Amino acid sequence: MSTPLADPPEEYLPRDTADVVRTVRDSRPQPLTVRGGERGEHGGDYEDDLAPPDRRVVLSLRRMNRVQAVDADARLVRVQAGARLSDVDRTLAAHGLGLPIVGDHREITAGGFAAVGGLSAASHRYGMFSDNVVALEYVDPEGRFGTCGRTHHADRFRRILGGAGRTGIITALTLEAVEVDKDHTWLASDPHRFLDFDTFVEHSVAEIRNPGDAMLQVGRWVDTSPLRVSRPVGTGHVQLGTVRFGQWSSLHPTTATPSLRARRELGARARKSLGAIASAARGPAGMPVRNAAAGALMFAPKVLTLRDAEFLADTVITSAERGPAHRVAVFAPLSTYTAVFHRLHDLFTDYRERSGCFTVISAMTYGVRSPYLHELSGEDHGFITFTCRVRPTGTYTGKSGTPELLREIDAAIEDICRSERARRYDTE
Repeated sequence: MSTPLADPPEEYLPRDTADVVRTVRDSRPQPLTVRGGERGEHGGDYEDDLAPPDRRVVLSLRRMNRVQAVDADARLVRVQAGARLSDVDRTLAAHGLGLPIVGDHREITAGGFAAVGGLSAASHRYGMFSDNVVALEYVDPEGRFGTCGRTHHADRFRRILGGAGRTGIITALTLEAVEVDKDHTWLASDPHRFLDFDTFVEHSVAEIRNPGDAMLQVGRWVDTSPLRVSRPVGTGHVQLGTVRFGQWSSLHPTTATPSLRARRELGARARKSLGAIASAARGPAGMPVRNAAAGALMFAPKVLTLRDAEFLADTVITSAERGPAHRVAVFAPLSTYTAVFHRLHDLFTDYRERSGCFTVISAMTYGVRSPYLHELSGEDHGFITFTCRVRPTGTYTGKSGTPELLREIDAAIEDICRSERARRYDTE
């Protein structure tokens, strides 16, 4: 039976699909929030907002976390929606298998990731996480149980996948796996660094179009506003120039040697130590340490295993811990990828220059070869996400408040997407 934990909001911890059915039926017409686990860089939880927000019922799937069956011959695994993908991946490893897409944090759950589509640096090979879902069980907003998949109720299947919980609560999934030994598949990073944004974008689209045998790929760009620091002698401040820097990393298979294994072990320990220190660092005094930890993502290790590489971001402090930010993520068709990337970058830097609303503007990009997206536009896509650090309201000129200004920016983003046939990727 599901167990209420708090009131308000009420929180329920179902153990199976029947519990979810009862909870949904009993909670109506109150709004229902579904929580499957921690939110990663590309989403984790999902929410059903079909009812008025008078009182909220929280449905947590963290006890629905079992790997129910593994069919090694068919390369399929059936899991409950609250199962962490890192745990599923470890279970598959015993059968010589692995998940093609796992996200970037160990706390991401199967149901939460499927509900938002799900992406990773391997998406140029395997598409979205939802592209690797074969079938699922769900409970609709009225509390009715159902099943759907690629070959039955396909339209409903697509509506629920990526539906962020609005069309149905995913309770169990059947996932495709691939033959791989992630703990013994060694990768070598081939980094290319840039000081010019135009060249960075040009290189990124070329790598997305022709990834070769790269198992993972990712490009990152950082663009800061002028830095103001205290003078070393005397009073006042001195203003430094902007920092503009990008790196594209393609990770290719390599052969392990004793020296590579030693370098991997040393690098892994250093990153974990830096991440632990950064997570504990608080306030302005801890900012340099947090920035150093985040910077570790820009300088990926030269050699590491596939499993290390998939969870590299999980060893450093998350972006959510570094202050408020405005984020936008889009799928850009490769035919308009360059235009979308440049227009979004120009939009954010222009608003920063005119109003001072942002400080650091960073971007991440990689390819997405998704059968679903290909059906919609007839071509492959590049994934582009911008994270713009927001100054506290009242510390900059321009519009009367941050919400008004950000709504104006969002309207401009929608115009760019419409004109360039790009699609917003919404994990909220």
